[in-house]
Amino acid sequence: MHIILTGGTDGIGLSAAKQFLKMGHSLHLTYRSINKLKKLQYFIESKRLSKLVFFYKCDISEPENIKHFVSELSKRKIVFDCLINNAGVILFKKSFNSRGLEKVFAINHLGSFYLTKLLLEKTLIHANGKIINVGSSAHQKASLDFDDLDSKKTRSWYTRYSRSKLCNLLFTFELAKKLKNSGITVNCMHPGIVSTNIAQDRIGLMQFIIKTVLKLKGISPTEGADTIIFLATDKSVSHISGKYFVKRKISKTSPYAENISYAAQLWEASETIVKSFKFK
Repeated sequence: MHIILTGGTDGIGLSAAKQFLKMGHSLHLTYRSINKLKKLQYFIESKRLSKLVFFYKCDISEPENIKHFVSELSKRKIVFDCLINNAGVILFKKSFNSRGLEKVFAINHLGSFYLTKLLLEKTLIHANGKIINVGSSAHQKASLDFDDLDSKKTRSWYTRYSRSKLCNLLFTFELAKKLKNSGITVNCMHPGIVSTNIAQDRIGLMQFIIKTVLKLKGISPTEGADTIIFLATDKSVSHISGKYFVKRKISKTSPYAENISYAAQLWEASETIVKSFKFK
């Protein structure tokens, strides 16, 4: 298969990338950090897998980066079998992209929305392809404020994060409905509580507490990536769409995530934002 994987150089993305390569799939990966990229490059070189992987520097929070990424993918003359929207962050300190959008929202939801939209418009995803969005059980306690969609007015880092994860599910369900007759499936998954570097932007007591909790209760990135691998490669889910998976099983979501009008409203609001993008 030809697979697009965002955020493939750290955490569950890195583990998924290694497993896909071992299976012989062709990978097209985004990265931001050269240092993190080197970890994967060392693995690739040691296993002699360099012919299977292509790297693209891309900050998923920035529309220009995404537009350029899709342009580069178009030049490959490949119709991709699977898109995995894995890139995601938890940021304790509020920050913004070049368009003034809060970054957790910009990376966790809008970047995936915009990337997927461009790929579909350019028919770069196979008619029997798969789209997999990495969500989180954190969505369970979230609701959206459409007057503050990117949560720039919100003080709580957890509220910003959980709202963005609710967006993942609403986007998944609405897109699955829109692609119902296309043959392309769209699903969302929760990787579990994974021991990764999510606290790297907060130094001090908070970082210590989070890292300790993850060390004691968190699963490994390899375990977290398992459902991604399953959804991408297992034939048993080839025709399942519009579902939320946890540990390879279809799972229940929050009532907000299943609200059809809520999903349609988020789609319309997201469309309005991306249509406002102007490029030099």
